[in-house]
Amino acid sequence: MEKKYNPKIVEEKWENFWEERGYFSPRPGRKKRSFSMVMPPPNITGVLHMGHAFNITLQDIVARFKRMQGYEVLWIPGIDHAGIATQNVVERELQKEGVDRKKLGREEFVRRIWKWKEQYGERIFHQMRRLGVSSSWEDKAFTMDEGHSRAVREVFVTLYNEEYIYRGDYIINWCPHCQTALSDIEVEYEDVDGKLYYIKYPLKDGEKYITVATTRPETLLGDTAVAVNPRDERYKVFKGKKLVLPLVGRTLPLIFDDYVDPDFGTGALKVTPAHDIEDFLIGKRHSLPLINVFNKDATINDKGGSYRGLDRYVARRLIVDDLKKGGYLEKVEDYVYRLGKCYRCGTVVEPFLSTQWFVRMEDFAREAIKVVREGKIEFYPDYWKRSYFDWLEKIHDWCISRQIWWGHRLPVWYCQDCGEIIVARDNPSRCEKCGSSNLKQEEDVLDTWFSSSLWPFSTLGWPEKKDKFKKFYPTSLLCSGWDILFFWVARMVMMGVKFTGNVPFKKVHIHPLIGDEKGEKMSKSKGNVVDPLDMMEKYGTDAFRFSLVALKTETPYLRFSQERVKGYRNFANKVWNASRFVLMNLEDFSFSEKTLFSNELQLCDRWILSRYGRAVKEVTDNLEDFRFPQAAQAIYQFIWQDFCDWYVELVKPRLKSSSIQRRISQAVLYEVLKGSLKLLHPFMPFITEELWQRLPGEVKSIMISDWPEDKFVEDRDAEKKMGLFMEVVTQIRTIRAEMRIPPQKKIEVLLHTQNSENLSLLRENLSYIETLVNSERIFAGSDVEKPRICASGIAEDIDVFIPLERLIDVDKERERLSKDLIRVENELERVDRKLSSNEFLKKAPPEVVTREREKESQLREKLSRLKKRLEDLSNI
Repeated sequence: MEKKYNPKIVEEKWENFWEERGYFSPRPGRKKRSFSMVMPPPNITGVLHMGHAFNITLQDIVARFKRMQGYEVLWIPGIDHAGIATQNVVERELQKEGVDRKKLGREEFVRRIWKWKEQYGERIFHQMRRLGVSSSWEDKAFTMDEGHSRAVREVFVTLYNEEYIYRGDYIINWCPHCQTALSDIEVEYEDVDGKLYYIKYPLKDGEKYITVATTRPETLLGDTAVAVNPRDERYKVFKGKKLVLPLVGRTLPLIFDDYVDPDFGTGALKVTPAHDIEDFLIGKRHSLPLINVFNKDATINDKGGSYRGLDRYVARRLIVDDLKKGGYLEKVEDYVYRLGKCYRCGTVVEPFLSTQWFVRMEDFAREAIKVVREGKIEFYPDYWKRSYFDWLEKIHDWCISRQIWWGHRLPVWYCQDCGEIIVARDNPSRCEKCGSSNLKQEEDVLDTWFSSSLWPFSTLGWPEKKDKFKKFYPTSLLCSGWDILFFWVARMVMMGVKFTGNVPFKKVHIHPLIGDEKGEKMSKSKGNVVDPLDMMEKYGTDAFRFSLVALKTETPYLRFSQERVKGYRNFANKVWNASRFVLMNLEDFSFSEKTLFSNELQLCDRWILSRYGRAVKEVTDNLEDFRFPQAAQAIYQFIWQDFCDWYVELVKPRLKSSSIQRRISQAVLYEVLKGSLKLLHPFMPFITEELWQRLPGEVKSIMISDWPEDKFVEDRDAEKKMGLFMEVVTQIRTIRAEMRIPPQKKIEVLLHTQNSENLSLLRENLSYIETLVNSERIFAGSDVEKPRICASGIAEDIDVFIPLERLIDVDKERERLSKDLIRVENELERVDRKLSSNEFLKKAPPEVVTREREKESQLREKLSRLKKRLEDLSNI
């Protein structure tokens, strides 16, 4: 067996092994419990990024865990057509060729996208395989494949016939760059430093005026009223008055509406119904005209007079200048406000009056709330339910039409002769009303999230309900980042309940997003993006996977660190080396489970089997509740500390004998290594498969082995005794390290206790202590006296003495320890100052505060030990 673990060789070997043998794909005819998941479909434009890697690794851990538990697992992979994003990418490619989309025409442009999809659309699948993803590749889906398209039409037509889908004029979010409508949750908001402009609106019948405050003076071109609150005493005298719109001269009514906030600005609001959602609603209540002053590219249109053709921000500057010249601008103040941007391209979104297609959401939202309140869907962590409920309780109708060419075209046709609107599952050949064949299909396509909301059941063949649908729907788990809780998760619940009569999934795990080392969002503009493929190439896939899931956080972004990946590469090496040692000592081994329950088991055997049993329970329980970091840390701590650092070292002398103790050591090593590899497999599939194949007499693949049973009961007596033994060894090792006694120098150890039980324990295990601490002589007794020149420690009621004569230069050591003491005291003072600062506690992220508190605790402990060492030397 190779001395060093080589991830590249191992990973290349096993990448195809599992898939070729059909281990990833379920066989629905089998009489097994079923477990199913759908993968959140990445965009066809995408390459594997850190967010995909994290989300998919979590799902893969669950899939491998459930298979080993005996479930028939269906994990469906897929990709999303990603309407706006894909159209933008292909359009940019065409521009490089000097080709204009509009000149090319819709049919040819869509054909080009399909060609691009065939060439690049599935590259992310190949990258997922590199990550070890064990999804059912034969069931992979695409949001615009034939079956999915059929499901989309079925849903649209049904909702239209039931009057949930309607067409109407409404204020929508419009992206001037992408030239399409956006739903509310496709708009990302950020706080910006802007200006608040105070503009005088003269009364038509006199010299007085009313001042309004606005952040968008360019929209005054579309004003059709000024509004005030009916309870605002300042404006009651103006009731019935008319005002004159500055620069335009249009007469405006003064209206009274409860929406107006008397405390904002002057308490008077300019009302622009065509360019603000709240103004639109005010306009409907007061029957105000709607004047749209923008073109679709956010330039001023024909209704903008002399400002026609200007970009909105250029128009703003000129209008402010003209207001100033005309004496209408009272003042300008700095003002911070929220600005909405397109989630795809970052362009500032324009509220825009437009004819669009909508879904009435109130009934669906009510049902989606109900199924969660009734416990039919469980959230992990549970607190995400609050966000889910908050959004659904404030839901607006969903704008589902998009003014682009790539996507599911609305199954709507207009009769060009009689004006009839036809909504049909199949393309109609003639008008149902007048019989004309002069039909024109709606140009708009559906919002990408409309088709994605059907994903859990459309991927299983719905609207047909064949065997796969019957066995695997509802799906068992959905694993998603918090950022698409509303985009996707809530909408899947609404559509699933509506069209299948059941929830789309029984459990939802909402996880944080991957951030950089500071916990900030990764973005190209910040230059902090990490390529997962680079990480896998550099440190190995298993180490990378483990680094993603092992860190616990309560914040929205995980702090990803390359150093942590490096640390888990060391862990992989530790697993490899420990396994190599065990396998080298199993050459003459014949396993019998009876050996594990023999009366001749030594203390360390009983202890490691007890600790192993606890690890099985901890990993299993945490994975059942999707506490991935806790599960990862449980197996990490067990393998590294309990198994490698203690048990493997303790059994080395016994393995050199030919007695029953060698056979017992072999049996325990084999059982614990085999079980540990199983526990580790969902997290580190490649190295565990490689090592599994080297174990004698096991099944073809660790993937299809059984999950470890919880068969070793907790042995409290062994754990208590071993804990004391380990504490004694740790005290000796600490003294050796702190007194800088070279590792190769043998030491003398004296142990004193009046406790007869502990004394017996020590005397029974003196040979082990001698091996672990490199001691030339070790003695334990109730009459042991403290040497004059020594370092000491305490483990419960046991005094530990290490004579220092001939080992160190006492004066130099005393001087070194004094310097260390001053350094630690200064560092502790700095940390204490920070932790006593209310400003630091208020502004610092929780994990930073926790880290400082841990540092404080460690420094205090170190300070205490340094004082003890100095005290030992001061008595000489």
